[in-house]
Amino acid sequence: MKVRLLSLNIDRNMPFAKFQARVVSSIKNYAEGNETFEHYSKMRDFFDGFQDALENDELIIIAVDKNHYFKLKTAISQAFEVENTYNSTILNMLENNDSISEEQRKGFSSFPEPATVFLSKDGMYSGFGFDNGEKFIVVLPIDNDRINLILRNGVVPYLASGIGEGEDKILSEVQHYDNERVETAVSRLLESGSVVAVNGTQNAEVIKSCGDMVEHFDEVFIFTPYVEDKGEVNATEYAAQLARVSLDLSAANIGASISEIYETEESKYICIAVADDESATVRKLYLEEGESEASFIESAATELIELVGEKAAGIRSIGIEISDAVSEEPNEMEKKPSKKANTIIAIVLGIVFVLCAVLAIVVKVQGEDGSATRMLRKVFGYETTEPTTESTTAPEPTTNKEPQKEEIKVKISDMIMADLVEIENKRAQEAEKPTEESTSSEPVTNEAGETVSNNTEEPNTEIETDKGAPEFITVNGEKMAAKTAIAGLVMSEMGEGYNTEAVKAQAIVIYTYLKYRDNGFVIDGVEIEKAINDEVEKAVDSVYGRYITYGGEDALTPYFEAAAGATADASTIFEGSYPYLKSVARLDGNPDAAAPGYETTVKLKRGEIQGILLDLGYEIDVNDDPIKWISIKKHDTAVSYAIGYVTSVKIGNKEVSGYEFVSTAKEIGLKSNCFKFEYDSSTETFTFTSYGIGYGVGMSKAGANALAEKGYSYERILKAYYAGTTIQKEKA
Repeated sequence: MKVRLLSLNIDRNMPFAKFQARVVSSIKNYAEGNETFEHYSKMRDFFDGFQDALENDELIIIAVDKNHYFKLKTAISQAFEVENTYNSTILNMLENNDSISEEQRKGFSSFPEPATVFLSKDGMYSGFGFDNGEKFIVVLPIDNDRINLILRNGVVPYLASGIGEGEDKILSEVQHYDNERVETAVSRLLESGSVVAVNGTQNAEVIKSCGDMVEHFDEVFIFTPYVEDKGEVNATEYAAQLARVSLDLSAANIGASISEIYETEESKYICIAVADDESATVRKLYLEEGESEASFIESAATELIELVGEKAAGIRSIGIEISDAVSEEPNEMEKKPSKKANTIIAIVLGIVFVLCAVLAIVVKVQGEDGSATRMLRKVFGYETTEPTTESTTAPEPTTNKEPQKEEIKVKISDMIMADLVEIENKRAQEAEKPTEESTSSEPVTNEAGETVSNNTEEPNTEIETDKGAPEFITVNGEKMAAKTAIAGLVMSEMGEGYNTEAVKAQAIVIYTYLKYRDNGFVIDGVEIEKAINDEVEKAVDSVYGRYITYGGEDALTPYFEAAAGATADASTIFEGSYPYLKSVARLDGNPDAAAPGYETTVKLKRGEIQGILLDLGYEIDVNDDPIKWISIKKHDTAVSYAIGYVTSVKIGNKEVSGYEFVSTAKEIGLKSNCFKFEYDSSTETFTFTSYGIGYGVGMSKAGANALAEKGYSYERILKAYYAGTTIQKEKA
């Protein structure tokens, strides 16, 4: 069948690559040749391409960004002179959806009269296809959150059935997966407080599809990048290694992987693996006679999810148990790893561990008293002519004292970051002192330096304590009603336009920080908004007194503007490790990508960079090749294996943290410490690109808002960003 793929992507912020790959992969069995999308950014140009496709092709698949989906549906109906009709299934699905208007409900439910509807999981942005007599047209929204179900239960059956022939394709309840087994596994993960990280192999996309219709699936399943280098390692060992890698690349406590289909002369098989810190369990699953490869992959994906659930529940599972680097596999068809293969494994894992290692890099604080807060103000451009004296002990609350006019105020998120820097400096200083025996009051740590809790409370279970929430909070010397103070601090960070659940999450995070300070809810030097809208006031009132703990202790809750895909582990910036401040993979797609300024590119000439680096005291050889002036030494994998939050960057002969470099070299204009750069010798130009906004540790405000728009509650948002924590509630 001659197929034409067209995309109308006017919204440049709409991520398209993953969507395109899924569509092309799904239709490859029905299309002639290597199909790719033709991209259009203007409606008029698109219709010129569409007209050409109508004249020359049999099947036309149109992808359109969500902001123009309604408009295109109307335009197609007019072009073919057909009436639009309402789909009753979608109307019923959206009847109780308060997040959309009645007009939007009708828009989501309206389709050209001859159309076959490809239902999405929530009814919104469903696709459709129709036959105009000679040509078949399929229209799909560019929507990574919904495309799996639309393809699996809509487009692919539509194509497989001969297009337009056979029974109705409105497949709201059609499932190719055993939902009961998936739901059981998800329940076991939730009950045990476990999270599983799945290595992002090609077949991992099928695992994502398994959870399309299962509640809480995306809370306990995350997906890490795929390490492709296999070398000569046998299939079962490689599956185990992939599961271990996904565990090491995430804050999860279980790792998992599903392989490609391997083929021998006798059979075809897939390896699935589940790993924890001690061992990995691997199963080989064989393709049965007469079974399709697609069905085989689906079955393997479901079995892997079931295996994960058994691991979470502590059930001993059948499979090859691999507890060290070399597996013993009797009766295996593949050869055991050679010395060369083991070397390759060591190299691949070495790269991964370097990316994820906890690095002993401390942000050094300049100045006589080593004040982290003052250093932060300086690097962010807040320094005053007269240094502000800020004591680490709490000032006495006052009611009438006016704040000093010369005092520069910072956002509370920046103050939290300053506290983190100061804590880590003190920790580094203490580490240099002679080791003393710890007492029972000291926190217990493991070999990695992480706090170990014996708290048996279920994570994120809201507990009411006997303590009372304060009636007043003193901000910048002014005693205020506590709820008003929290609302003002929230407004200074978020402004207007945020979803209510995101506002609630922000209010709890700020209250937690004030409680963490343990100084009678007194804070100075922070920005606070006096004009508070009703929505924020109501949201704060509904969650006032709730706070976040880890291991029974108040948590330190940093947050920032927008993540670079994944968030950063605190160890990418600090020496210490925080069990609840781990890297969080892209939640429910990449919710931060739509934030204004998510990706920022800056071009600077050689002389400009030279001046910036010399002014900051870096020793560079100005006669050397400029590409040697700056070298990114270590980074995580927030964006990809090549791009992430920079842990270490070398400038000249000095190595500093990525956070320190971005903070001090603010003239470059990088918006986060997740960045890359290139140098063009022909134009003598440096091109820097940063991803996300802010330091990347803790909760992303843009991500929290995007998740809230998708229906996440504030509890679910906080659970996602602060893993393993508990929400407690003080009596108001």
